[in-house]
Amino acid sequence: MDINAAVGGRAGLSQEAIEAALGVKESSKLSERERIALEYADRVSATPVDVPDDFFASLARLLSEREIVELTAHIAHENYNAKANRPLCVEANNFCQIPVPYPKDE
Repeated sequence: MDINAAVGGRAGLSQEAIEAALGVKESSKLSERERIALEYADRVSATPVDVPDDFFASLARLLSEREIVELTAHIAHENYNAKANRPLCVEANNFCQIPVPYPKDE
């Protein structure tokens, strides 16, 4: 997420939007499309995946079929990266100044 947050910031995303995407804090400035996309990312990333039909219908009202496919592909790619990075303890490269929240060691 470090490189994605840094690139997003350079592309014009506010720190508040990046922090909301990282789950650092809530933001009232996100659009409905942004909020539902973030919730979709959380649902697709859950184990087991939890995307009920009623939620998907809400998503489809706000995003086109092409946008949903692209968003799903990006989410899957990030989850793939996480499956390698976390167990190998790959740390952030500090491209982004916002601290990335990591789960506490158990």
